[in-house]
Amino acid sequence: MTKSISAAAAILKSLKANGVDHVFVNSGTDFNAIIEAYAAEGASGAAPEPILAAHENAAVSMAHGHYLATGRAQAVMVHTNVGLANSVMGLINAHADDIPIIMFSGRTPLTEHDRMGARRSPIQYGQEQFDQTAMVRELVKWNYELRYGENAADLVSRACAIAGSEPPGAVYLSLPAEPLAELTPARDDWRPIQVPAAPSRPDPAAIEETAQSLAAADNPLIIVQRGDHGGRLSRAVSGLAERHAIAIAEVFVTRNVVASDHPMLVGPDLATYLPAADVVVVVDAGVAWIEHHGRPSPHAHVVHIGPEPLFGRMPVRSYRTTTAIAGNAAASIEALGQALDRLAPDTGTRAAAIRRRHDEFRAGMTEIGGAGAGGRITKAHIAGSVSDVLGADGIVFNERGAPASFYTLAGPNRFFGNTQAGGLGWCLPAALGAQMADRERLVVAVVGDGGYMFANPVVCHQIAEAHALPVLTIVANNGGWDAVRAEALAAYPDGAAARSTTVPLTDLGPMPDFCAVAGASRTWTRRVETYGDLKPALAEAVEVIRSERRQVLLDVSVAPEGPGESG
Repeated sequence: MTKSISAAAAILKSLKANGVDHVFVNSGTDFNAIIEAYAAEGASGAAPEPILAAHENAAVSMAHGHYLATGRAQAVMVHTNVGLANSVMGLINAHADDIPIIMFSGRTPLTEHDRMGARRSPIQYGQEQFDQTAMVRELVKWNYELRYGENAADLVSRACAIAGSEPPGAVYLSLPAEPLAELTPARDDWRPIQVPAAPSRPDPAAIEETAQSLAAADNPLIIVQRGDHGGRLSRAVSGLAERHAIAIAEVFVTRNVVASDHPMLVGPDLATYLPAADVVVVVDAGVAWIEHHGRPSPHAHVVHIGPEPLFGRMPVRSYRTTTAIAGNAAASIEALGQALDRLAPDTGTRAAAIRRRHDEFRAGMTEIGGAGAGGRITKAHIAGSVSDVLGADGIVFNERGAPASFYTLAGPNRFFGNTQAGGLGWCLPAALGAQMADRERLVVAVVGDGGYMFANPVVCHQIAEAHALPVLTIVANNGGWDAVRAEALAAYPDGAAARSTTVPLTDLGPMPDFCAVAGASRTWTRRVETYGDLKPALAEAVEVIRSERRQVLLDVSVAPEGPGESG
């Protein structure tokens, strides 16, 4: 007789077979079949490891951070509409950064009587919706609802394949209780029925046209914003830029692409560099520049390269585009480099000029990050001090700290910034996900005080303690919504708010005792008030992490930013 298992067990087996290592879970009363399946299958190694997270945003953000550290998609399971609602912020961030997350939520039982999985609780009436998926439909590449138990494993395989195909992104499958509990024949072979599509390659004619333009250029510029996990894009961009003396600007960085000491890296000052460039190559950057601050010359050749170079999911993105090259970003830059190598333009004089700009840029960042001993700490000081302890392998997750250019980074994928969506509360749980992927690596979360509170810190520190994740959290504490304050002053430099003692709607005081919040989960904590105390506190924090394998929090008092400095 053929053995039968529940659709819930089939989902878990299929996830494991599709390369999903973890399911970040915030469970609910619609999880009965999942709980039973884990009890039956979990010890066998046939199911992904369940990671309990006491808030849904933390679960989604941990999956996000785990992907950034590993390049492997992970799954998230949450309760029905209420759990899905709490997941939306995390999915907004994942959508903005093309993060493949396999998202599941329960679905209120459809039946009221004696069927397995039918309604047993009053909340299953109040939580029913006509279109639960509407909450996330704009944020996922694919969505569906489980109808029959025999479809469960194949739907999971399809979801994973779509999530991993370029451009990657989250997918969503809702799980009504009745089909989740249905029995379905067990399989001897759980291998995926579908796999991600092979990355697309660029059009050779468009690559040749772009190479010809670069060969004839006097002042070309490459704009980058995010790398890939394996560093292939970094190698391609770094090599192309150095061989052919092309300046690199990393802007609004979400995953740094090149090392800080790359001689062609000139910093993010597009207001200076962009109008002077005669050829601009934008590499998979959704937000390439801010039109209000600067734009390319009308005569410049502007090339956008990436799996979706026009970013069609963005309703308004009217950057001028001379050439749009659809294809895997790394493969496209490799092809461009090969084409330009054949043309072999002479760029010796330009290379020296770009190196001088690089040296000036890095010297300026070092000076800003290292000044002020004995005085107020700035976010730039935090970045400079953190850079000193990162070593060759440490990584930084950053939300409302200093931008990437203030850090000294040994290579690509050492800095992960909050996405352009700006959903606060991402940084700390994302860092926890990355730490779970590599428990020996130094993982630092630099987060503003508001972002720290948005992260549900009680939940995050409980997760860190429960799973022995020794993340170093640095709270940049300026007592308010400083980004809002700085932007308001930049917009109205001579306005009433600028003359006010306190800018309305931005003061968070009195502030909580963040050390006490973290200390509730036995975190090692320090309050840092002056610049002279910052580096000793960091050194002690890193030693605690290394010797005790224990999470650490530094509550660092920082000076407010000037108008327009919000990063």
